Amino acid sequence: MTWSRIKHVLLTVLIGLSLFLSFQLWTAGGELREPASGGSGFVPASLVDRTLTEVFAPNQIVWHRSINESKQKANAFHTRDWIEEYFNTMNFGEVNNPQRLSREAYQDKLATGEWVEFVFDAPIPFGLFEEAFDDLPTDYENRIFNRFYLNLDNIENIGFYDVSNEINYTVSESNFTSEIINELLFAANNQFIEVETVALGDSFIYLSADEVEIEYKDYLVERLPNNLYINQFFADTSEVDARRTGQTTRYIDLTTEVRINDAVNTLTYLRQRTDMGQMTFSERLLSSFQELRQVENWTETIHYQQYTHGTSEVTFQRYIQGYPVFSTQQLESSVLITVVESGLSNLRVPLRVVQTPLTLGGETAKTLPSGVSVVEQLENTGPGLAPVQNIRKGLTWVQSEEDSRVVHFEPNWYVQSDNVWYELNRYIQLQEEMHNGL
Repeated sequence: MTWSRIKHVLLTVLIGLSLFLSFQLWTAGGELREPASGGSGFVPASLVDRTLTEVFAPNQIVWHRSINESKQKANAFHTRDWIEEYFNTMNFGEVNNPQRLSREAYQDKLATGEWVEFVFDAPIPFGLFEEAFDDLPTDYENRIFNRFYLNLDNIENIGFYDVSNEINYTVSESNFTSEIINELLFAANNQFIEVETVALGDSFIYLSADEVEIEYKDYLVERLPNNLYINQFFADTSEVDARRTGQTTRYIDLTTEVRINDAVNTLTYLRQRTDMGQMTFSERLLSSFQELRQVENWTETIHYQQYTHGTSEVTFQRYIQGYPVFSTQQLESSVLITVVESGLSNLRVPLRVVQTPLTLGGETAKTLPSGVSVVEQLENTGPGLAPVQNIRKGLTWVQSEEDSRVVHFEPNWYVQSDNVWYELNRYIQLQEEMHNGL
């Protein structure tokens, strides 16, 4: 039997397994049709449980070493068990009075001695982890940090840094020990790479100093059924009017509209609610997290990616084995949630989820250029680095031409500008077209 034939047989078996799992999902969805007695009648649509630590965990861990002042970065995916255990139980003393500390001074601080720095994708309010601090002042609840760091020579030397506002917070004590940190740094599955610091606008990031090889990923994906969600949003389904126009189905009652677009496989929730602006930042994030737990069925990890102050919208990004997933207009790869005092106001969630990893043969990995060379490419474009907010490696969602239920995930560099993520070559092409007046 040829390899091609074996591959098709294996794919058929996996699709059969996927169909069986799909039946289980449809059955679960069917059970949601009858509202529960008492309360609001809402039944969770999510079949995947998540923890606060998973969603709001740091995305990178950087080891600032005294040897040649080198910096090594670990993908937090490989240390998720450590993060889940120790971030979930972390405890600190009182937060000392904050001090102004420039970004340059902060970097100089970490260049002296040995430090471990935990880097978060988006600002974290102290109130989100209020229980971890002794007597956290009320006015600190909305204060934020983007970095958490500690010194290996003096484990009590711990701080939180707000990169954008250049404010540094230290704490009096913590339950972290040298043994706990060594367990992180010297774990067998750690994958540290050399990185260099790159300044971008009012922040700075760490990019690989050398080429990086990343595996291609192939998965069977499953489109979740509509009825898995309906009772989540309507307490009394008998009052719901369902209308279909083209490839969009609208479910409407007096206060709420849910749109399901079969062309792009997304669900959008809309409800007019009065926002009195009385929620704290941490309350909005916690409420958004609770909504995420109700609706997101991505079988891999999800991370808090961005907060938009003007709209109070929270973005959660889908990941596969430590790398963010990117898709057309982010429709398949991110969840957008807006909550106000009275509840959920807006939501967009993708309906297709990865289910079964596949091995289809062919190339197994792709070598990406170093982050330093990516910066050089961007510096040679018309505007240079000025419009760039962030640069990172990610996986591109590519629909299989042979089977609609198979998705390829291809490694690529990505660039963020004006809060939009672009594949590197596409971004450079757009900059060249703008520079040339096309």
